[in-house]
Amino acid sequence: MVSKEKLKKQVSKTADAMKTGVKKAAGKGRNKSVPPHRHCRMCHVPIDLKRDPPICGEENCAKDWEKNKKNERMVRIAFFVFVIIFMAPLIYATIVGR
Repeated sequence: MVSKEKLKKQVSKTADAMKTGVKKAAGKGRNKSVPPHRHCRMCHVPIDLKRDPPICGEENCAKDWEKNKKNERMVRIAFFVFVIIFMAPLIYATIVGR
């Protein structure tokens, strides 16, 4: 999932930030030396909070993100088609009144 080089780079970046004394409040009761971040939805590497879409930007992650978005769209359309097919006879029977 996560490439070793990418993970090593992120770990060294965090270690450097801790050495230089970068301390941002990450929340109540949490380690204050870790800067606020979120994780890539595909490979779970730490990324910036303002990143949109919430992926790291690697080619594999971008492809997977697009694939997931397309699948979500298809599932949403299939759900609405199913609801319409299921509800249409009920609504028709109510309107016509048998």
